Amino acid sequence: MTHHFFQSEDESINTDIAIVGSGLVGLSAAIAFAQQGKRVALIDAKNSLITLKNAWDARVYALTPETENWLTSIGVWAHVDVSRVNPINTMHIFDEASEQPLSLRDEDANLPKLGVIIENQNLMHALWQQLKTLAAENESVVMITDAACKTLHNTQNNIALGLANNHPVNADLMVAADGVDSWVRTQANIGVIKKDFHQTAVVGNFLVEKPHQNIARQWFRPHDVLALLPLPENMVSIVWSVSTERAAELLALSSEDLAHLVHEHSRGILGKLKPVGTTQAFALNQQTATQLIAERTVLMGDAAHQIHPMAGQGVNLGFRDVMQLALLATKFHAMQNMGDKAFLRQYERARKADILTMNQLTSGLDALFATDSRMAKKVTGKIISKGLQVLNSQTYLKKLLIQQVAA
Repeated sequence: MTHHFFQSEDESINTDIAIVGSGLVGLSAAIAFAQQGKRVALIDAKNSLITLKNAWDARVYALTPETENWLTSIGVWAHVDVSRVNPINTMHIFDEASEQPLSLRDEDANLPKLGVIIENQNLMHALWQQLKTLAAENESVVMITDAACKTLHNTQNNIALGLANNHPVNADLMVAADGVDSWVRTQANIGVIKKDFHQTAVVGNFLVEKPHQNIARQWFRPHDVLALLPLPENMVSIVWSVSTERAAELLALSSEDLAHLVHEHSRGILGKLKPVGTTQAFALNQQTATQLIAERTVLMGDAAHQIHPMAGQGVNLGFRDVMQLALLATKFHAMQNMGDKAFLRQYERARKADILTMNQLTSGLDALFATDSRMAKKVTGKIISKGLQVLNSQTYLKKLLIQQVAA
């Protein structure tokens, strides 16, 4: 199978789709298109192949049932270590004013679950395993690792990518899945609109004293959102989004002191917390590409959009990019080219509304809970508190909200 990993031979590669970036989105795109019988080249400047470690990964994702079902349909979920995955059956949303949380339960919307929590390493490993399986069966799936991109230009017939390892890649379509600072996006002269929240997410895993009961809990305060996400073995993943200055203070604490602070902030709801592994931090920004397509080029995942994690939808949004392009590709006729402008415009139109909705939701929530005026806080707090009470009593509204969360 090693002949699928190109390292140094001077050999050109002709393919239907060249995907730059081997993160979650790039890997899933390579798998989805390979399964459609397309010739696929996956390119990355580094080798992101992951081996599973026993230690728990501090970085986790909340996947919706739609995402899990799709990953199952493309064969990825079969490689997931499900003993390290935890379902979310209920969501509890707290604010400063209300004693009772807004409770969203899977059974309220006739769903088996609202989603699952999975470690980054578990999901990445499963994606790589499935892609390696496909590459072993199919000569037209090529993985090029440790090869930085150098040049990109359109010819009359395709898009040509020059690599540091001297492998020219000629493709009908270029997929930019190379992250927030996308090289491909820059080469395509696509700009971005940025919004800096001046916030950082502090993340880590903790063993809790009381059973978490598969409930994802979130506490909203001004520019301060604490989430406790359920993990196996009665652990939780904490994601604490605070101002960058506050994050520095939290990161300077010992693990035990941080655990004590989380215990206080979460009103002792899960009893004492015991640290498991290290704590990490991620800067929070919102960044949206001014367009999602260029000539023979399409943007996906963080290259196209980065959103505030408040709604927990970032990774699902990226997977939905892949789902959409893959769905549109199934409607192709044999003679149609993947780089066709009309085809790419269909993708852009289909994705813009979803991205806009998520940007508005996350920015809106942050603004709603973050007002600095004392009077406004009092009024807003009462409205939110009343709103949570009303929602709790309205089965139909709750069902609609749950379906939105789990979509």
